[in-house]
Parts: sequence; structure tokens; C-alpha cells
Amino acid sequence: MDYLKITQISSRHNLTYTESTANWFLGRVERSVDEWKSLASLRFYQDPNLLPTSTLPVIQIENYKGEGAWFDEHYTLPEGRLLDLFSIVLYDFVSLRLKALLEEAAVEAYFTEVAVTIKGEPYPEPYYLLCPRDMLPVFDEENSLFTIETDTSGKLQIGSVEHYVLLNDEIPENQKLFYMYINGKSNPLMLRSDIVEKMKNSGMTGINYTPVDEMRSI
Repeated sequence: MDYLKITQISSRHNLTYTESTANWFLGRVERSVDEWKSLASLRFYQDPNLLPTSTLPVIQIENYKGEGAWFDEHYTLPEGRLLDLFSIVLYDFVSLRLKALLEEAAVEAYFTEVAVTIKGEPYPEPYYLLCPRDMLPVFDEENSLFTIETDTSGKLQIGSVEHYVLLNDEIPENQKLFYMYINGKSNPLMLRSDIVEKMKNSGMTGINYTPVDEMRSI
């Protein structure tokens, strides 16, 4: 089974969100989104006692202004729908219909409801923060082509990748969605090809799909 990298169509205009949400979302309070994503990936460490046991609060996004958060009606469909997948900073958000498709396909992910407003008006459809459940060490360092660089601590790590090869035998037989574990981080986001075809056939928007052998960077 082939896997593909998921990338998003980005946009050019700001969202904003409330101060209380900003404090939670940016990690200035206990249990940030980043911590949740770490917890959501703990299946990699095979320690079920550390997995999350409760859901996250609903995120009220209201005109977020920040690096990497760009979106407005210029990047909606002609009938006015938001894209089915968009990102704020490092976090991915999916529409109700994309969430339903992913759940029907039994992808390995957690979803947290998001209430979106645009120019002060609530968007009628809920969105969801997508947290892939698994982070898998399936990057084949022996057969992939990549550069080596030094991080800020002086430790050697994988740099730019010219050719990706996956350890297919290390991927669980029915695995559909996961982060690839490289340099201790959860990237890129991988999706099984049959799920990609379902998304394409359903007309999901805001998404690009890159075959593994065409990927060129982490």
C-alpha cells in the first residue's frame, strides 16, 4: 500500500482568536495543543498508561493574528465554503465532512471541535483540530538520500531529503494516517493512498498530495 504526504493550500489573510483561547492554544497554560499532540503520539512509545484520558476544550477561534495563520474568503470555494483542510501555525484543522470521511475510513486520529468566526460572523459549520494518533519511525535512513546538518546543540541530524524511502515492513498492515518520526519530531504527515482517493473523489479542498518518491524536504 502506497503512502502520500499531505500538504495544505495556504492563504494570505489573517484570522484572530480571543485572548483566553490564545493563552490555551499557544501553550501558556497547562496542557497545550503541543502537549496534546505529544500525548497523541505516545503509541510510538508503546505506553498506554500515558495516553490521554480526557478531551480538549472547544477552541473559539476569532480573528487569529499570528505567524503562519493566513486565511480569508479569497481561499474559499465559489459558494462560500471554507477549505476542508487548513493550518494555523503547525496545527491542522478539518471540516465536518472531511472529519466524517476520515472517521468512516477509521484513520488513527483524535478530533477536537473548533468554532470558527470570520470577520466577527460565526461560520455555520464546525471544524476540528486534527491530531494524528501515531508517530512511526519508518524513515529508511539506509536507503534514503539526504544531507546531514548540525542542530543548535551541536548534534548531527537529518537535513534536506532528496529521496524518501519508507520501511514498509515496519508500518502496521492497516495503518492509514501517521506522522513520520524524523529527528525526534512528528513530520511529515502521511496518508494511505486508498484514503487519498476517497478524499479526491469526494472533492475535498485545500489539500495537496505528494507521492513519497517525489518528496524533497522534511
